[in-house]
Amino acid sequence: MSAAAVTGEQRVEHDSLRRHRHHPLRNPATAVPEDGTWCPVATQIDRALRLGVILAVAGLLAMSLVSAHVPAAAQAADPDSDPADQAAPAAPTVTPAVSRIVVGSFYSQAMQEQRSFDIYLPASYDQAPDQSYPVLFLLHGDDGRIDAWASIGLQPKMDRAIANGVPEMIVVMPDGSGHFNDETDWANRADGSDPIEDQVLELVAAVDQTYRTLTDRSNRYIGGLSSGGFGALNIALHRPDLFSTAMSFSGFIAADDPEADAGVFGDDPTYLAQNSPLGLLSSEPAAGDIYYVLSAGQQDAYFQHRMAEFSAELDRLGIAHEFHVVPGGHDGNAWSAGLDFGLAHVAAQIRTGYDIASPASQ
Repeated sequence: MSAAAVTGEQRVEHDSLRRHRHHPLRNPATAVPEDGTWCPVATQIDRALRLGVILAVAGLLAMSLVSAHVPAAAQAADPDSDPADQAAPAAPTVTPAVSRIVVGSFYSQAMQEQRSFDIYLPASYDQAPDQSYPVLFLLHGDDGRIDAWASIGLQPKMDRAIANGVPEMIVVMPDGSGHFNDETDWANRADGSDPIEDQVLELVAAVDQTYRTLTDRSNRYIGGLSSGGFGALNIALHRPDLFSTAMSFSGFIAADDPEADAGVFGDDPTYLAQNSPLGLLSSEPAAGDIYYVLSAGQQDAYFQHRMAEFSAELDRLGIAHEFHVVPGGHDGNAWSAGLDFGLAHVAAQIRTGYDIASPASQ
C-alpha cells in the first residue's frame, strides 16, 4: 500500500470521528457500528495500518522476484535504461597470419646423422590446412650455413614477392657442410666420405612427407648462390625427374673449375665429367626438360663469364633459359637480385601450369 493510500484511509477515519461528534451520547473511542459489532475505532486504524504495511512489503518482494527472472538480454534491451550502462561486447582479437622461418631436421641415411635445414612457410600455411604448396630449394655457398639465405633477407623478400602476385610457396634451405669441412660443392665426394648430394635428395623426400608440398616436378625448383649455384645445376641435371627449374646465381659450371673445391671430385676424368653441368647439357637426354635462370653481378667478372658461357651453350642446344647481369659483385645484392628473376619465372610457370617438356615446346 502506498503512502497516499494510507493517508486517504486515515482521512476516512477522521471524517467518521467528526460525524460521531454530532452524537454526544456516544463515546468516540467505544462507538458501536450500525451492524451492532463492537470494535474500538483505534483498533480499526491499527489493523488498517498493519494490513497496508504487509501489502506493501509483499508487493516489493514480488517485484524483486520478477526482476530477478528477467533475462539479461531483455534487461539490456530496456529502452528506459541508460545506453552508457549497456557495455558493448568486446571484439574478438584477430591475430594476422604471418610467414615464418623455422629450423627442421631429418635423419640422413647417406650421412648417417641428423641434419638440419631452414624452411620458410608462407603466411597461409597454418591457416589453410587443406592447401599444398610448390617448393623451392635454395643452396648456400662455401662456408655457408642453413641461415645464409635468411641473412640476406629471404623472408621479407618472399613476403613482398607474394604480396605482389607470386604464388605462395615453401622454401627449403639445406645444410651443405661435410664431415671434414664446409667446402663440398654440394656434391658426393669422390672417395665416398661426404655424400652431400644424396642427403639433399633424401631431404626432398623428407620434406614431401612432413610438409604439405606439391610433389610433382613442375612444382619443385632448385637454386643456389656461388658454389650453391654450381650445386643447383649439377643436382638438377642428375635428377631432371625431380626439378623443373634450376637457378644459378654466380655459379661455376665444371668440376675442374679453379673455383671448385680441391679434393671433392678427385682426378678421375669420368667422375669429373659426371659432375660438370656444362658437359651434362649435351650428354644428359633430359637436360632440355629443365628451365634455367642464370645471373651474375656486374662487378663479378669471373662468374659473369661462367654464366655467359653456360648461356651460350644453352642457346646452341636450343634449351630455354634466361641470363641476367645484375647490380653488385659476388655478394648478397647480386644473389638477391638474381632470385628476383627466378621467382618471376616460377610465378609465371605456376600461374600458367607451364611445364617444359622439351626444347620443341618453346
